[in-house]
Amino acid sequence: MKKKILCLFLILSICLFSLTGCYDATGIEDLSYAIAIGLDKGDNNILKLSIQFATPSAMGNSSESSSQSNTTTITSIECSSISSGINLINGYISKKVNLSHCKVIVISEELASSGISEYVYTLMDNVEIRPSCNVVVTKCDAINFLENAKPTLEKLTARYYEAAINSSEYTAYTADIQLIDFYSALKSSSIQPVAILAGINTSQTHLDSEYIDKFNIDSSYKAGQTPIKDKTSLECTGLAVFKGDKLVGELNGLESICYCILSNKLDDCMITIQNPLSYNNSLDIYLDYKIRPKITVKMVNLTPYINVDLSLNAYIASTDNSSEHSPTESLDIIGKSTSKYLKEQLSAFAYKTSKDFKCDVVGFGKYAIINYLTAEDWQNSNWLSNYENSVFNINVNVNVNSGELFSKM
Repeated sequence: MKKKILCLFLILSICLFSLTGCYDATGIEDLSYAIAIGLDKGDNNILKLSIQFATPSAMGNSSESSSQSNTTTITSIECSSISSGINLINGYISKKVNLSHCKVIVISEELASSGISEYVYTLMDNVEIRPSCNVVVTKCDAINFLENAKPTLEKLTARYYEAAINSSEYTAYTADIQLIDFYSALKSSSIQPVAILAGINTSQTHLDSEYIDKFNIDSSYKAGQTPIKDKTSLECTGLAVFKGDKLVGELNGLESICYCILSNKLDDCMITIQNPLSYNNSLDIYLDYKIRPKITVKMVNLTPYINVDLSLNAYIASTDNSSEHSPTESLDIIGKSTSKYLKEQLSAFAYKTSKDFKCDVVGFGKYAIINYLTAEDWQNSNWLSNYENSVFNINVNVNVNSGELFSKM
């Protein structure tokens, strides 16, 4: 009987202690969750830090009656660093800032042009920031970008940021650049960073396409330039190119496709070419890899000779009935025309990065390392400076797959 009482006492004691809480624990109701961070040059201090918070109503209410206007709130402050700015905001708002759900880090072009390594290192050192957080460079002020994040097809702004970046998977007009990618490239001796290029789309920012080849208009836009009319004014198109930690240039949609193809990041995309079977018309073609890119780099008298062999699958999305060729002959003509077009665009992109930007954003350097016996030899080669002397030979083979294209001819 005594043993039974003792066992019961022990069980009750364990249950009581397991139900007790920590008096100093922080609950979710004590935290203010950031979904985006904006960085601008300050007017009266070094940095203007803006944090977009999810409001409690947005986190707890997913009903359609919840309006977008009250799902987020933005707090902005001028400060000397990110850490001090967060500390100042902690002293102002009623809850502690938590960055564990941050989706994007938005940096203005003005700040990016002056160097951002300090801010990237600070964010990477913060245990709350996820390495998968996306890095965005915006053509407007970062705070204006956050203020214009008003999605029409998503209920929550956080989900809207994710969806906007995920479009790169099926357009390749930009790329999924995460904080860990940017940081790794910033520290690397074989590649340099890029970031997602974004902007606010208005009628005043639309690109004047009068002097652009009509077959390349749709892929020539950068962020904010696409002639789209919609309530949502934010646009992520193109890439921001960095030399070290400083912004030096931009890539448009087609150049971003070239970047994705050469850097082995392509899922699938669509390009428009002149129809070789009907020169007055265009031809829309979907592309994906048949074989992943094969890249080799040889050093000849300290000059990098970069050879790229590409094998791609093509699927025709649109054409007309003007062809007089047999289906097999027509597909062969289209394949050769597409191969020639891509070779020209990829070569132009490669030389633009080497001659104009002097930045190896693709990472050809990792293929050049095998030419050096020791790490010291590699460091002494100073690849990132020597890249501007590169010579490219890009070979493209496109295999057109379209079983139904000419079935009605």
